Amino acid sequence: MIIQAGRDPVIINDTSTHPVASKLEVTEGLNIKSFLGVPIVLKDGSIFGTLCAIATTQYSFLEKDIVLLQSMASFLAYYIELETSENLYRQLVEKSPDGIMVEKNGELIYANPATAEFFGRSTVGEKLSDIVLPGEDFGIVNRETQKTSIDVGSTKQQKLLQADGSFLNIETIEQPLSYKGEPATQIMIRDITYRKQVEDLINQSEKLSVAGQLAAGVAHEIRNPLTGIKGFIQLLKATAQENHRYFDVMMSEVERINEIVNEFLYLAKPEVHSLEKHDPLVLIEEVVMLLNTQAIMHNLQLQINFGSDIPEIKCESNQIKQVLINVIKNAMEVMTTGGEIYITAEKSEGNVKIVICDEGKGISKERLAHLGEPFYTTKEKGTGLGLMVSRKIIHEHNGSLSFASIINKGTTVTILLPIT
Repeated sequence: MIIQAGRDPVIINDTSTHPVASKLEVTEGLNIKSFLGVPIVLKDGSIFGTLCAIATTQYSFLEKDIVLLQSMASFLAYYIELETSENLYRQLVEKSPDGIMVEKNGELIYANPATAEFFGRSTVGEKLSDIVLPGEDFGIVNRETQKTSIDVGSTKQQKLLQADGSFLNIETIEQPLSYKGEPATQIMIRDITYRKQVEDLINQSEKLSVAGQLAAGVAHEIRNPLTGIKGFIQLLKATAQENHRYFDVMMSEVERINEIVNEFLYLAKPEVHSLEKHDPLVLIEEVVMLLNTQAIMHNLQLQINFGSDIPEIKCESNQIKQVLINVIKNAMEVMTTGGEIYITAEKSEGNVKIVICDEGKGISKERLAHLGEPFYTTKEKGTGLGLMVSRKIIHEHNGSLSFASIINKGTTVTILLPIT
């Protein structure tokens, strides 16, 4: 029945005399003799529909009938808006990319789909203590005082135990709420893995910047007196009648200081600008030839294995050789009882992949994550500058340098350099 009357009630006591209602099929089909319609008006002023009362016998609607129907329309409008709001909030929660959980008495009573993706399973009914890294509590409600021990909107960085046993870096925001008249806690979870990676990169860049500034300001000043010390040691050794081995030790330490200064100086140099095509196999063979004598002296063997059809790379050859020297020397230094170092090269998805494996004691997962950071080293007399410089060189060549290790089995270093 299409009878438009705006927001006012539509009253038709006799449909047979109404110019519109009398011509409608629904009037005849339902034998409608009298009609009362009240619009359902929402808060924003829009009309959701019409609440109707019909009579199949002649009836004159009274004022009380109109008031009753208007009251019913108002209640209906309220519940329609309530259902719309609940549906909106439900969608906000269910489709949120952040995990949303509700905890009560230490147990999860609700978790949205995003939470299940974080954990790899549904967590409803589980205890928080079973899924949160030990020692990092979410802030459980104090049952004795019926007050929450958490700050309103408190934010924490924590680790979440996943289905595969690994931990995910997350940020949680906690809010107290009431569930069935009892205190509970709403916990929002956000994956901050990418943000942590960015923060680590920023921290590393700041360390590199500090190291570069230190290099520019100090390295040259160190080299000048170092040259004088080296000259006098050589002079004293030539004139001394005994204790020559003391002079050899002193000269060795001076050379070590000089190597550290050279690494500092590299940090202060600008990025690579002059790149030429080079055969990576030739670069590896030249480095192996250079280090082979030293390897034999320490009962080590350098084993090389090259794949077929390895293309050229565009690089600064001396810098790439410096990276190879740093990595291979590190491998040699950790293999104190001898053994073999394997060097392989192959083409891999648009890159030349160079892998260097040693048979040393390996590096723990915690320490492995810090390799290449400024001034971090696993060696007793190391400075951490060698790998830092190596990583900087590879980065400037648009490549990557990664590490993998197994305790008591060895460490693998993988270098990827883009094909020309």
